[in-house]
Amino acid sequence: MVDIYLVGVGGQGIITASKIIGEAAMLAGKKVVLSETHGMAQRGGSVVCTARMGEVSGPLISDAGADVVLSFELLETLRAICKASKDTLVIASTETWIPLSVSTQKMRYPSIEEVRKRLDSASKRAVLVDSRGMAERAGVPISSNVVMVGALAGAGITDIDRSHFEEALKRTIPRKVDKNLKAFSSGFEEGRKTLA
Repeated sequence: MVDIYLVGVGGQGIITASKIIGEAAMLAGKKVVLSETHGMAQRGGSVVCTARMGEVSGPLISDAGADVVLSFELLETLRAICKASKDTLVIASTETWIPLSVSTQKMRYPSIEEVRKRLDSASKRAVLVDSRGMAERAGVPISSNVVMVGALAGAGITDIDRSHFEEALKRTIPRKVDKNLKAFSSGFEEGRKTLA
């Protein structure tokens, strides 16, 4: 059984990423349950999705119950840390989307170093990924979500073959396939570093 908690903000493609993960799991012959919560996502609000693989009866993941926290935005990583334990793999993007509450109220957004410190105290395995930069270098700046799915696949925690993820990507996003596969590949190599 593998429980994945995905978090980010509206417009980052978190729901699309969860669909790729779900499709890859089905292609691999695994039972998977997906869920999404996106409330004010259209206005840059939080988006949470779960992907639970194995013999599970529902989509909810308890606090400290995630095997993987896959975060697409730096501040949202801190909000999701409650789902992590010392054994959780945290894959977090360094991408930042400054929320309206921070920009209008002159509040301070946490630095990468502050997030790294919190991650290191919450989990023994955490990696920060420059998903936006990798997506831009692949020629698809809006596909940082694909980079993050690649990082998940590369980490090997799902026990799903790379080929299943790639086929799921092609089925879920049938446009700019070559560039998206390049973005996925760069994330995959980043994810493999968690195995060292």
